[in-house]
Amino acid sequence: MSTGSAAPGGKDPYLLASLHRGLEVIDCFTLRPSWSLAELAQHLRQNKATLFRVLHTLEQFGYLAKDGASGRYVPGLRLHTLGAAAVQHETLRWQSLPPLQDLAQATGETVHVGILHDGVVVTVQVVEGTHAVRMHSTIGKRSPAHASALGKVLLAHLPDAEVEALLQRQGMARFTPNTITTPAALREALHRVRQEGYAPDEEEIEAGLRCLAAPITDQTGRPTAALAISAPAWRMTPEAVAVLLPQVKATAARISRMLGSPSVAAA
Repeated sequence: MSTGSAAPGGKDPYLLASLHRGLEVIDCFTLRPSWSLAELAQHLRQNKATLFRVLHTLEQFGYLAKDGASGRYVPGLRLHTLGAAAVQHETLRWQSLPPLQDLAQATGETVHVGILHDGVVVTVQVVEGTHAVRMHSTIGKRSPAHASALGKVLLAHLPDAEVEALLQRQGMARFTPNTITTPAALREALHRVRQEGYAPDEEEIEAGLRCLAAPITDQTGRPTAALAISAPAWRMTPEAVAVLLPQVKATAARISRMLGSPSVAAA
C-alpha cells in the first residue's frame, strides 16, 4: 500500500525515496498505536529487510521506540515533542490574533508575533496596520535574530552558550549601517533587553523601518515568543515610542495571560 503523491503519469523526480518510505511508516501510527515489522511490511507492501532499516533509523533518531518484550514499534518521544510544539505554535497563532487585531486597530501600525526556530525568527501571526504607508509582513517570514526586535527579545532569554552557538552557526550579517555585527555589541544589547523588558530595532534590518518588541511567556513562564510593532522610522518618533511601548507590553502580557503564563497571572 502506498500513500505517496507522485506526479500524474509518473514518478516525482524530486521525491526522496528513502524519506518517502520513512514518512509512510510514521503515517501508519495514525491508524494504530503499535506495529510489528511483519504487520508494517504487509500493510505497506514493502520488503522486510528494507523496512527494517527504515524502522531502525527512525528508532535511532527517537521518532520510534521498540518494545523490548513484544518487539512492536510505537511512537517515540521525539514525535511527541514535535506534536506538542506544533500544538503550542498553533495555539499561539490563534490566541494572539484578537489581541493583535486590537493593537493594530488602536495604533494603525502593523503588528506581528514570532518564534525562534532553527536560529532564525519565524513570523507565526501578523495583522497589517491601517496607514497607507506601513510595514508589510507575511506568516512564515524568516528574519535574522541578531538584527530584529523580535529576535533580540528571544535571544535575551536564552543561555549565553546557546546564543554563542547560534551566532557561530548563523553568523551576524550586516543589512544596514545600524546592524549589530559583533557578539560583544549584541551581548550588551541583550543585557538592556533583559533590564528594560523590550527590544528596539533601530533600522537594523531595513533602512527606514523601526520596531518595538516585547516577550510573550507560555504556561511555564518562559519567553517562547515575542510581539512586535513596526512602523516607518519617520513615524516612530520618541514621542510615538512613549505611547506605543506600553501598548506593546500590555498586548504581549494579554497574550501571555491567554496562554496561561503564571508570571503574568501573578502580576
